[in-house]
Amino acid sequence: MTDPRDDLPESERLLTGTSAASQTAVSALSETVPQGVIELRAERLVVDKVREVAGALTFSREVRHETVQVPVDLITEVLVIEHVNGAQAVLLDGQPLAPGERREVLIYREEAEVAKRVVVSEEVRIGKRTLSETRVFDATLAHEELVVHETGDVQRLQGPELQREP
Repeated sequence: MTDPRDDLPESERLLTGTSAASQTAVSALSETVPQGVIELRAERLVVDKVREVAGALTFSREVRHETVQVPVDLITEVLVIEHVNGAQAVLLDGQPLAPGERREVLIYREEAEVAKRVVVSEEVRIGKRTLSETRVFDATLAHEELVVHETGDVQRLQGPELQREP
């Protein structure tokens, strides 16, 4: 019976064969000939953060009205003219002032002019700050490992058998 591995190239026979000829070829091999690549995969966590509005505030100013009373002292100055008995006749605005008669002439008077002026009565400061919170999330990740299944008469070479002979 013929070995189906005899139809394979020598490099592939070295990987699969167990005959004495193939063992000799392994020890005479100068370097490993790549035959292919097996990609092993693993899961990695990817974290996306979603920013959402948790709440909102609006600010406005409302005008409140109140009626207040402000007391103001106003001064008036009056010139008092009095004719004393036995003095000469006094003419005031072309009119004679009789003895013992008295007249008052307004010379100075204060009037109140009420006006309003806007001033800062209070100050409200508005700001924001950012708080950082670190949370830990648990996740189960999977990864692939290479598993070699041996079938048939596979011999493992170790130590000096793998070294090249001159």
